[in-house]
This record gives sequence, C-alpha cells and structure tokens, in this order.
Amino acid sequence: MSDGAPAGDAADAFAKRARAAHGESIRRLVAFGAAVRGDDRGVHTEVEVLLVLESDESTVERDLERLAETVGLEHSVVVSLHVLPADRFESNAEHPFVRTALEEGRAYV
Repeated sequence: MSDGAPAGDAADAFAKRARAAHGESIRRLVAFGAAVRGDDRGVHTEVEVLLVLESDESTVERDLERLAETVGLEHSVVVSLHVLPADRFESNAEHPFVRTALEEGRAYV
C-alpha cells in the first residue's frame, strides 16, 4: 500500500466520501474482510464493502462503484462493493454472507 497506510484507511476514506455524496441513499455501509480484520498480511489487500441502498438506484450504485475504484487507487487496495437494495437486504438478513459481513465488519452507517 502507498505510504504504509493500512487498508482500514481506505475503508474510512470510502465511507466518508460515500456518505458525503450519497448519505441519503445509504441505509447500511459495512466494511469487512481480511483487510479490515487486520489479517491480510499486506498481500492482495482487498476491502469489501456491503452497501444497502434505500432502493434500486442504478445511478447511485454506479457513482459508488467509481468512488470505490478511485479510493482503491489512492490507497493501493481493491475496494469491492456488494450492493443490495434495502428490501432485498431485509429478506436476506439471515444469509451467511450478510450475517458474516455484519458480524465481522466495521459499520459506518
């Protein structure tokens, strides 16, 4: 990573900028995965982000995907987004993927 910045810094930067640009559309924003847990060992660093949007907003989703790419380049990590509309998130709240992200992750929203 550039300047020795931890992957958590990328998650923090993404969350801050995503909330500033689209806070009204974001119901949940949770960073999770090896980099956030601190066990990535500096290899193939990836920050995974679960984003729950108020509705199926393709324009907001595309903006957030571009933001993830930008933040990833700035921090020399891959920021991977997993986007769900709120109704789909609620109907899949017990899915192992969702449960793991919420239990292990760092919630920003």
